[in-house]
Amino acid sequence: MSAAAKPGDLVECPNCAGHALRLKQEAGCWAATLAYRVSCPTCEELLTLPEDTKAGDIIECCGRRYRLTFEYGAFAAEEA
Repeated sequence: MSAAAKPGDLVECPNCAGHALRLKQEAGCWAATLAYRVSCPTCEELLTLPEDTKAGDIIECCGRRYRLTFEYGAFAAEEA
């Protein structure tokens, strides 16, 4: 890991099927959690969601609003 890494940074994992990991530092030790992503239904841009995101939250892209759903371990964006 880079010496410049800090908690909250996203790291692309070459062994994780294209998933990004969000770095954390707990009790002086580094940890990584999955950084959830969702594709915009309009433009297909891949959006990285904040750590505290939950189903039912609203996101915006392309001037439109989308409600997040969570099924089978992944988020999806649906027209709000």
